[in-house]
Amino acid sequence: MIEQLDRSAGWIDQAAPADGAVRPARAGWARRCLIGFACLLGMAVNGYLNLPVLSHIIGGDNDFMGFYAGAKLAGSHELYSPGALARLEAPLWERPRFLAFVRLPFYALCIAPLRFFSYRHAFWLWQAASLAAVLLFIRLWPARAKWVTAVACCWSAPLLNCFIMGNDVTIVAMALAAAMALLLGGRHFLAGCVFALCLIKYNLFLSMPLLIVGKRLWRFGGGAVAGGSVLLALSFAAGGWQWPAQYAAILLRPTTTPNYQGMPNLRGLFSNLPYGIWLEAGAACLVLAAAWLAIRRSGMTRGIAAVLISGLLLSHHAFFADAFLLAPAALLLLQSETRTLLKALGVLLLCPLAYVPLVLQAPPVFSPAAVSLLLLLCAVVFREDRRNGKAQAADIAGQ
Repeated sequence: MIEQLDRSAGWIDQAAPADGAVRPARAGWARRCLIGFACLLGMAVNGYLNLPVLSHIIGGDNDFMGFYAGAKLAGSHELYSPGALARLEAPLWERPRFLAFVRLPFYALCIAPLRFFSYRHAFWLWQAASLAAVLLFIRLWPARAKWVTAVACCWSAPLLNCFIMGNDVTIVAMALAAAMALLLGGRHFLAGCVFALCLIKYNLFLSMPLLIVGKRLWRFGGGAVAGGSVLLALSFAAGGWQWPAQYAAILLRPTTTPNYQGMPNLRGLFSNLPYGIWLEAGAACLVLAAAWLAIRRSGMTRGIAAVLISGLLLSHHAFFADAFLLAPAALLLLQSETRTLLKALGVLLLCPLAYVPLVLQAPPVFSPAAVSLLLLLCAVVFREDRRNGKAQAADIAGQ
């Protein structure tokens, strides 16, 4: 399976010299040193910017508490019970508070083995699994050179925040990378089945149906439906017929999705403005229209980037770590023959300084959400300037 994904992930690999020449060993050694330095520098910069909260990586006083409580309650009818969650979490917090479990029941079943460990050991297993997921993301993400993806991950402020907060967006990114490698390698139905795992954070992929319809990826859509049906069946088997109502009730709690301007989406962009909910609704319509036009007028790579960017903007419930999905979108733009402005905005989304407004008490208008919206609109205004863009999309869609 990994070998198949590796072959698919090399769909745009152009690293080998055209004349078959072998690069000198000394040049290869120097190149590896530069790549290692770039990775270490990115981690150092992100670590410095997050120094006050860096201890949470090993402390465990973060979002993992909700996942651990969900693992303890997996298979029961109390998975979405505020009282049951609060009782489990109360002895574990450094300071008393309540964190809801907001994933579907099938996910609680997947992480249920954590219940057999103490909280401290379970947390370290969780962080180790997140690191392994990042390494698999780097290996599987379709890119010209894996080192570009590795450097982008090391410079990603949202990725570091994922470890600080004990989040699980790395698992979603790994599933996304595997699905996109298979999709771009022509294995559409299997790619859809793997993509179904992104139901873990379905709110980040609300615009994916636009890509399926716009590019006529019917087998990919069929695989996604098949995989999603299995996961929903597991959810009903674990939570009973009443879990959707309980799940909706906990999502609608004011504390689950607060009116918080530190979100990297439309809700965060308009949260402190008058009539913010109406502005968010209007902007959501604009984002959907822009994503559709970008998908229809561009090749497959820019279409996938438009889905990732628009999905985050539409998510409503998303936090700092979820903005890590902007990294693969930016990588797709950087590694395609597209306009300089789009590449510049892609570089900006990979820069840690772009995410500083998310941690400020009074952030400026400039924010990752604003940059993402501008990037999506520019993708509509500027047609793809490479000649093989449409040919590639048609070839992939026809496989």
